[in-house]
Amino acid sequence: MKTLLPVPPSVDRVRMIRRSMRCFVFGVVGAVPLFGLGTAFLALRLQRELARETGVPARAAWMDGSSVIAFALMLFFLLLDQAGPVLALAFLLCAVQGLLLFRQYRLTEPADWNPARHLAWWGAGLAHAGLNLSSTIIILGVWAAIRNP
Repeated sequence: MKTLLPVPPSVDRVRMIRRSMRCFVFGVVGAVPLFGLGTAFLALRLQRELARETGVPARAAWMDGSSVIAFALMLFFLLLDQAGPVLALAFLLCAVQGLLLFRQYRLTEPADWNPARHLAWWGAGLAHAGLNLSSTIIILGVWAAIRNP
């Protein structure tokens, strides 16, 4: 069941649509590991601001919790000298976070009309995937440098 939320009265629809499209573009660039770190953070910030403007609660606790658990497991597997499960966890984390974002997108719908709303959510999902893959590459690079001096 979708929850309709009250909308602040001063929402500029054209600005909201443009920011949703900009969030998507930043998310696409942010999906490129290491290269798109800056734009990934911009996409996440834009998505949070759009959620606040339209009255949609941005619940990032599940996203952050899944990241902490996955990266703790990654470090555990690296201590056991196993890099394969680390890569599997990185892709699993991207999938879990994508499902969490999709669930939040489907359960909340703002009362104000935004035809580009899905673009902001896609941008946030791609930005999360890019950040997760970048973090995994950095963790594996540091592990390889420490392991083979």
